[in-house]
Amino acid sequence: MAKMFRFLIAMSLLAVASSSFAQVVPDERTLQYLNSEPHKKLITTIGIIYDQNIFDRKEICQTGYKWDPVSFAVLQPLSFQEGAEHPLAGTWTYRFTFHRCDESTVYNVLFQGQNGKQPRPAMLAPGLTKTSPRLASDLMRGLGAAAAMAGVQSDCRNVKVLDSKVTVEPFRLEADGKTHEGVWEEHWTARACGKDFTADFCLIPQATGGTDWSLSKCPRS
Repeated sequence: MAKMFRFLIAMSLLAVASSSFAQVVPDERTLQYLNSEPHKKLITTIGIIYDQNIFDRKEICQTGYKWDPVSFAVLQPLSFQEGAEHPLAGTWTYRFTFHRCDESTVYNVLFQGQNGKQPRPAMLAPGLTKTSPRLASDLMRGLGAAAAMAGVQSDCRNVKVLDSKVTVEPFRLEADGKTHEGVWEEHWTARACGKDFTADFCLIPQATGGTDWSLSKCPRS
């Protein structure tokens, strides 16, 4: 059933982040770029576009648009050419709080450098999720199942993630005779064809790498 839903996320770019990239310590040039006017203008534009696409906020705010940086992570090192406004290559995520018309939303974006041109953005799940881009894309399958269980018609062709948040901070879980460290829970809110629904996820990091997840709260002993 979950395969019948089309998620409003650029899955082709998410595939870039599907490999096991460790976060890279940013160099001074990267930090300068993330604080540059071209990058700041790009974030403002993306915030407005996401507002329109996710929440159908079409009206123009008389008070203007503002945003505050929250965090970023470099997945592949950024490289630059003298005179270019944007990186030649590199992959990074950027989280920011977007303010408009007395409303605020936390947005997450995955960027890929495009030969010095404006980097290619892909929308990640909004909110304060702790998931990586790869794990977040995996959870989309769970959202499809949650939509079906919420009674969304099977011919619905899109699901929008509205918010995500950590509901249980990392803890130790004893399950199936094993001890798992760093387990946490998240609560996601989504909308499909006009119907709002929610999903709870249990996320269990594995000692061998990766994170297992289930569409439920974590078991309690």
